Amino acid sequence: MAQNDMDNGNALPDLIKITEIFLIPSSFLVGALGTADTNPHRAAVSALGLLISLLWLVCARESLAEAKLSTRAEVNPNRPLRVMILLHLSTIFAIGWLISLVAHLALWNRPLGS
Repeated sequence: MAQNDMDNGNALPDLIKITEIFLIPSSFLVGALGTADTNPHRAAVSALGLLISLLWLVCARESLAEAKLSTRAEVNPNRPLRVMILLHLSTIFAIGWLISLVAHLALWNRPLGS
């Protein structure tokens, strides 16, 4: 792939596919969190969401590393904003799931709505 393609962010189709693969189950888990009827159930959904987000993070970082190796290009600090958003979306989800997990573990024995 040409250096110009890397500069434009076109060398990262794997990053887009990885985002699609992990964003769909993450979205379903957000819905499952809203329908969970106990704090232990919500904590379990949050733990699963955290695990998926961490896997997503690892895959996204690996995709970026492979794109750099395949083009043998230097690290481009001026990547397009959309690439940076896709790279950090998994981190945002992981932080949200971690907060949710901690909150529902802290409320483990309390009924919902109290």
